[in-house]
This record gives sequence, structure tokens and C-alpha cells, in this order.
Amino acid sequence: MRKSKPGRSIYLEMGVWYDEATGSIHMTAKGVHGFHTTERRDPELKRGHPNLFDKLAKCLRDSGAPAPQGSVPNA
Repeated sequence: MRKSKPGRSIYLEMGVWYDEATGSIHMTAKGVHGFHTTERRDPELKRGHPNLFDKLAKCLRDSGAPAPQGSVPNA
């Protein structure tokens, strides 16, 4: 993790992967103890955030990693 020169933001090295069995996208941050979270497309779920889910899915697809199919337009 590194801090910006003005010191108002940080840059994290992230691990992102899709778990087909649960339909979740997982995220971890290198060097940040306990940072592991998941996102789902369904807004009714506790961890449901369709916009973020679709943006992460696009990043996975664009990188050639396993990713969920379909997305909301303009993700």
C-alpha cells in the first residue's frame, strides 16, 4: 500500500476473483489484515451492489479471468 504525494489517498494492490458457485465477486487487499469482502449483483442482498459488481465483472472479463456473464449497461 502506498500513499499519494498530497497524502489524501492510498493505493491498494487488490486481488479480485469470481466464485461461480456463490455468484460472488471477492476482493482482498494486499498488506491490509482482514480485508476480504464480496459483492453480489442483487441489490436486495446485504452485499448487493449491482454497479460495483458489474464494474468488477468487466475488469475480470477484460483481463481474461473467469467472470459472470451479462451486466447492466454502462457498467
